[in-house]
Amino acid sequence: MQSPHHIALIGCGFTGTSAFYQLVESYPVKEITIFEASGVFGPGYPYQEDECADYLINNTTDTMCLAPSNRRAFLDWLEHHREYAPNLDPKGHLPRSVYGAFLKDVFASTLTLAAVKGIVVRLVAHEATSMREDGDGVHIAWEGGDITADMAILTSGRCPDVGVDVAKAPHARVIQNHIMSDAFDDVGPDATVHVLGASLSAYDIVNRLFAAQSGCRFEASDTGALEFIPGANHRRVVLCSRSGRLKAVTSRAPMAITRKHFTIDALRKAAREKPLTLDGVAEMISRDAKDNGVDLDWPAMLEPYADCRSGEEVNTRAGEILEAAILVATAPSTPGAGNFLADFAQHAMMDIWDGFAENLLSAEAEKLYRAKVETAALCYAAACPASTAQKLLALHRAGRLRVVRGVSDVRVGEGGDFAIHHAHGVEPASLVVNATGGVDRMVASNAQPALIKNLAATGLLAPYRRAGAIAHGAAVDMKNFRAIGAKNIYLANMLLWGPGFFTSSAYLMARVVEHLLSAAFERANATVD
Repeated sequence: MQSPHHIALIGCGFTGTSAFYQLVESYPVKEITIFEASGVFGPGYPYQEDECADYLINNTTDTMCLAPSNRRAFLDWLEHHREYAPNLDPKGHLPRSVYGAFLKDVFASTLTLAAVKGIVVRLVAHEATSMREDGDGVHIAWEGGDITADMAILTSGRCPDVGVDVAKAPHARVIQNHIMSDAFDDVGPDATVHVLGASLSAYDIVNRLFAAQSGCRFEASDTGALEFIPGANHRRVVLCSRSGRLKAVTSRAPMAITRKHFTIDALRKAAREKPLTLDGVAEMISRDAKDNGVDLDWPAMLEPYADCRSGEEVNTRAGEILEAAILVATAPSTPGAGNFLADFAQHAMMDIWDGFAENLLSAEAEKLYRAKVETAALCYAAACPASTAQKLLALHRAGRLRVVRGVSDVRVGEGGDFAIHHAHGVEPASLVVNATGGVDRMVASNAQPALIKNLAATGLLAPYRRAGAIAHGAAVDMKNFRAIGAKNIYLANMLLWGPGFFTSSAYLMARVVEHLLSAAFERANATVD
């Protein structure tokens, strides 16, 4: 196999821009074709430049990157673009639109570098709808054209959102998508908004509903805690989700974590000796926690509302959990008193990813994890900014934010509004925002876009399976991210969330791209040799 000279990237948000940059910077390519249905190359779905300024980057500024070798890339760029961050805080959380400006700048500079190197770059502002492989390479078609490339990488960041059926609720309103939406502009100052989900997207929506331009403000009290000053804003928000869980908070001063029990080598060794269970993994983490001066209370973390018998008790407990999370995240880091699990999740992220990629958990344990533990784990692996958590707590104390758990479904009520059924009753709702964070990661789903349907129908893309059972995500060789069933089609998108851990970390996806490209070119060189 010759080294791939012509590579096609399907999607050009963060991951596509990372792949474009790494290809031009480090690999002997001659031609790159980039598909982006939106026509906006670089920022992608979550980082668009004219997005709401109240939607924040969840990772700290000093960790955002485009290539794993330089985690300070965004911070260094900001040093030369202080108009975006006059009071630059490396541990702060800037608007996502600012990162979009960075990505747009990187994309433009990479186009220039490609021109200097003589690399031909073709930009296709259309959705790729089909692929097929033969001896000539990968044939990619879209409405109005087709090309043939040596290799294709699916770098589209999102799978279709899981929506809410609203067809039979004549007197209620639903906002299905909060990204690049003007649907919030006419939400009244007295509105009660029910947000489905307690994800980071739900927190974005709360930030937007209580933004400064709505007439309210947040001020520090004598104790340092934020107080909500309503002004003209009399809105109320109800966070409705299955678990009712609230996110952990990103540490201002992360603990200096040491790990010797939960490591990829220890996981591999344990899996060789006997099937690796969730209890076995928990024991490894607990031992590392003790070495760091922390005693973990697993039941409280996995079932934080176990003894709550009413909706009022759930809401009270939610406030207590939020207050405690802020305290450990903002206090100076000291042994035994830090934000251990959030810091541990970041420290161990790559080992967690590799553990899933190598199927080190037994099939039964992986199934249990996805069904019962993943939501809890992602509270720590995808924590929220302290500034957002402090606003949530201020709203909760002011009676403007309430948490509901055990949501089972959303039906149409007798009066034509929505009826949200949950563990402790029914919530009537006239304005619902869908922020479930749910994405359709089933390869065979009818909701998938045309390209995924085409790849599945032709056998070039298959669902991920464990012990014969179909699971979320696609069947991928996790050593090189090539789709099983294809020769030269690779994945760096949401469909890796299944055989892998999760795919909402910029650093993690940049690392996927790095490994994918390295493996693809090494494979080609090995074949030539």
